[in-house]
Amino acid sequence: EAGVSFVRDYEAHRDRVFDFVFVSVKTYDLPSVKAELDAHGITPKIAILVHNGIVGPLFDDAVRVVIPQSYDFVEEAVAASSGAERPRKKVTVHVKNEEKPWVMPDTESARAVATLLEASGMRAIADPKFAYGLIRKFFINGVANLLAIVGDCDCNGLLADHRARMERLYEEFVVVLAAPHADAFAMLPEDFHEVVFDGLASYGEHFPSTKLDFDAGRALEVDSLNGYVVAQARRQGVPAPENEKLVDEVAALVRDRDGNRDARNRAA
Repeated sequence: EAGVSFVRDYEAHRDRVFDFVFVSVKTYDLPSVKAELDAHGITPKIAILVHNGIVGPLFDDAVRVVIPQSYDFVEEAVAASSGAERPRKKVTVHVKNEEKPWVMPDTESARAVATLLEASGMRAIADPKFAYGLIRKFFINGVANLLAIVGDCDCNGLLADHRARMERLYEEFVVVLAAPHADAFAMLPEDFHEVVFDGLASYGEHFPSTKLDFDAGRALEVDSLNGYVVAQARRQGVPAPENEKLVDEVAALVRDRDGNRDARNRAA
């Protein structure tokens, strides 16, 4: 009823222009998605990007959206079936904040995306304060996600055992990001520091997604998180030693992880 067509393959749609293309991948895969679309001649009038962190432009007209949903994977006991030796277990996915809207900038393109989502039964808001919300989320992720890998802990553990280092990361964010994100910084409240750390505290025993990716052996969104800060600092000629150190530490941990995995595979 919303007039939306859903397609699964490229071959039947080569050299087509689509009104909307939704891209929801890990940030490091965005360039490969763009290359894949280009290779098949597929052009989005508006690209809707659902990803973590901050990256440079890839599409002519792109709308960055933030979705509030997060997921917990909960293991639950299941009553043993007749003749079974012991109770079984299953894992269910619990969706958080399902009732909250997708949020995007208050631009003409974003308003078109919001209209499409609403027509499809999904809540959406084109928010004039979107830039602030994005930088707020970046600060929370930036002081937590990669550091959780180094500290091997959840959000409570970060606040209990790594607060001083988080503060140094935060201070570098303020210096490095003020110029490239002046529109967002103009909206920062006076208590922004408390907003960031109270926001992180609300996650409690939750492990940041980047920590879960590391534990699962997956690639990491480094260049769009603290790596983005390092790149911006170098571009501006200002120091960001705490962010550089963190990025280097995570890179070393990834090398060790992948090296140990390769060694186990060879032994097997």
